[in-house]
Amino acid sequence: MESSANIGFYQFVPIELELLTDRDITHMWTQGEAENHGATFSYNTTVIGGHIEENRLSLHISETKHLENWNGKFPLQPEMVLIPKLVVNSAGLSAPVLAKRFDGLRSAVIPPTYYARGCYFTLSNTTICPFKHLIYPIPEDGGLGVHVTLDLNGQVKFGPNVEWIDGIDDVSSFLNKFDYSVCTNRAKLFYPEIRKYYPNLKDGSLDPGYAGIRPKLSGPRQSPVDFVIQECLIMVLAMSQADLYTKCCH
Repeated sequence: MESSANIGFYQFVPIELELLTDRDITHMWTQGEAENHGATFSYNTTVIGGHIEENRLSLHISETKHLENWNGKFPLQPEMVLIPKLVVNSAGLSAPVLAKRFDGLRSAVIPPTYYARGCYFTLSNTTICPFKHLIYPIPEDGGLGVHVTLDLNGQVKFGPNVEWIDGIDDVSSFLNKFDYSVCTNRAKLFYPEIRKYYPNLKDGSLDPGYAGIRPKLSGPRQSPVDFVIQECLIMVLAMSQADLYTKCCH
């Protein structure tokens, strides 16, 4: 054993912390600044597939309005083909569907994808917030459980629950036609969960809030899957709030 050791001394300097919203993060890097660094934005267009052959990849692109008018009687035809050096498939809920539409990409590298919808309800009929901090119960299968979130306006939100739903067809997925509705009768499932840590919750005090859908690499009663690593391939297939994480990475 060494009789001596290098010891380093570090001085901790207090820093000022600031709470950022997704809007703040977006404005950190504006479109103009990105374009000045060589970025190109293509609005109202959709990547509908591609082709891989001998380490060369082509992207098939169509105008979004043509997808909206597509009747399904004929195969989708690209209006433009791009030959990029690198592709990052971060198409959100559509990423798994898009990956399957790349000719030449082995299906073995595309893991099965599951979709979990989570609903939120807001607390009403109260003038004083009953919570001073976030509360997380024991996680449930597929989610973190119905927990308490306090937004910047002091509103109390409960959620999300976990509702496993089926995927939708390719074009509907590209157009984000998933069902994000929150039915009032779902509240009856929230009351017993919330009362485990907030027993004073009164009947009729929950209002429908909003819903989100999370892509997952593991389904009901399956062991959680975090990352699937594939060489020479970048696909974001099961990233919750992928847009926000991507902005943070910049």
